Formats: sequence, C-alpha cells, structure tokens
Amino acid sequence: MEKFYEAEEKVSKKDWLTSLVLCWFLGFFGVHRLYAGKIGSGFLMLYLTVVAACIVAVNTYLGGVAFVVVGAFVLNDFLNILLKCFKDCYGKEISKDTVIK
Repeated sequence: MEKFYEAEEKVSKKDWLTSLVLCWFLGFFGVHRLYAGKIGSGFLMLYLTVVAACIVAVNTYLGGVAFVVVGAFVLNDFLNILLKCFKDCYGKEISKDTVIK
C-alpha cells in the first residue's frame, strides 16, 4: 500500500493548452520550454533563432538551413505537446487542461 506522500501526482500543474499555444506562436523563441521550466533549453532555442536570423543576413541559403534545424525542434515539441507527452522540468507530463473542460 502506498503512503500518501509517495502517491505524488505524475501530471504537471502547467496547462496543456497554454503550452500548445505558446509553442505554436512563440516556439522558435523557446517560450513554451521556459513556461515548462526548462530554462536552459528555452534560452538555447532563443539563441539558435537569433543566430539563424543573423546567418540569414549574411547568407540566405545557410540561414534557411539554420531555421529548418530550429524548426525541427519546434515541430518535435509541438507534436509532443499535442500528444500530451511533453514533460516539465520535474519530469511530469503536461497533460492537464484547465481551460477547456
């Protein structure tokens, strides 16, 4: 029998729909990861987007390739959020929807 303190919730307190909307509109800037508490990877996505924008100013082809690479990360996160498999910084799934019931 589990004790009360061991029966901790495996679902994050973060909202699923909020994560999905943030990823859709601000995914290239890593805002959805910052919302989930993944500070390091959120700022890394922001940095990669800024670097890709700077590369576009120099070489359009290489900049496009850089944006495709960052876009692959965003698409992966979007699909994980959509399928409710995305986890927050504590390893809990962001699958609770408090906006729509």
